[in-house]
Amino acid sequence: MAQQQDARDVRQGHPYFMYDAIMRQPEAMEDMLVKHANTVQPVAAELARKRRVYLVGIGTSWHAGLVAGHWFRKFAGAGGPVIEVRHSFEFCAYPPPLDVDDGVIVISHRGTKTYSFLALEMAKSSGAYTVAVTSTDPGPRIAVADTQLQTVGQERSAAFTISYTAGLTVMGMLAAAMGGWTDQSGPTSDQSPAQLRARLDEIPAAAEQVLARQAEIQRAARRFQSRERFICAGWGPNTASAYEVALKIKETSACDSEGLQIEQLLHGPFCSVDEKCLVTLVAPPGPGYERAMNVSRAANAVGAPVWGLLQEGDALLSGLATDQFTLPPVPEFWSPLIYVLPLQLFTYYLALSRGAHPDLFQQNNPRQAAARRHYEL
Repeated sequence: MAQQQDARDVRQGHPYFMYDAIMRQPEAMEDMLVKHANTVQPVAAELARKRRVYLVGIGTSWHAGLVAGHWFRKFAGAGGPVIEVRHSFEFCAYPPPLDVDDGVIVISHRGTKTYSFLALEMAKSSGAYTVAVTSTDPGPRIAVADTQLQTVGQERSAAFTISYTAGLTVMGMLAAAMGGWTDQSGPTSDQSPAQLRARLDEIPAAAEQVLARQAEIQRAARRFQSRERFICAGWGPNTASAYEVALKIKETSACDSEGLQIEQLLHGPFCSVDEKCLVTLVAPPGPGYERAMNVSRAANAVGAPVWGLLQEGDALLSGLATDQFTLPPVPEFWSPLIYVLPLQLFTYYLALSRGAHPDLFQQNNPRQAAARRHYEL
């Protein structure tokens, strides 16, 4: 839900609050790496002893859980707890059997979403160990968690950005710390768990490099502002990045947007792709890269432009994309932390190009404001 704002707190032009939050993200990531360097250790030790660990959230927080699920599974390894990611509503509506052998991590920036705090209360009452990844000033009902890992102050824009990446950074640290307790995780194709943990410290500097080139993203948003549909696809941990940009575009511009897993796009949804669409590919090197080239060729065939988010030095997809934005090399494992940044900026500048207000959750639209009275979040 959009935070209720006094009229004096509503900006009427650039920079909107969303922009401020986007640009502060490298600093926030660095702050998390320092602030929680020690606090994640006892939490990780407790979670490592559990039978199952559930990551629970709604909206952007659910997307964060999907990304973190990859990290927890990697670091927990075969000898650690089973990791499951659940939407808060589904967790409450179809509750798993919970007891003292389980851990539940609820991700909720404001701590006020009904099903997130209900999920937390349900887990707490079952005897499960509970963790809240939340803001520095959350709602009171999130306080029942056994442990709080606090991130940043509550965002003044309804389009959450900095809370997403700050929360992801904390969960990356927590997952890595849990790997130190389970010590069961095996190597990836190119890096060991210890090397991956070390590479997390490099992410804030990489994020700074990406945001320093915002003018390129602004040009892309202006170039593609007249598209009628915005489709984004990714794979692995960046599937959630595709979901996230589609959500942000809806919140800020009220455009028709959809986020899809790269293979799923080709199993029916691509039938609706045409020259009125923009296809965005979140495409660092990884298992979905060949499929991304298939999508690019298919999009070219139907006249749909492609905006590719690619690693620096890319020599294949760069020749198929209509436009591209390159990012510094990072392990695919951690790539959602920086590949989401151009997606956020694209969303922001798209809203500006289309004359939309990015902070207000469409509540400056009288019909949306009237509709909002019919449901609680």
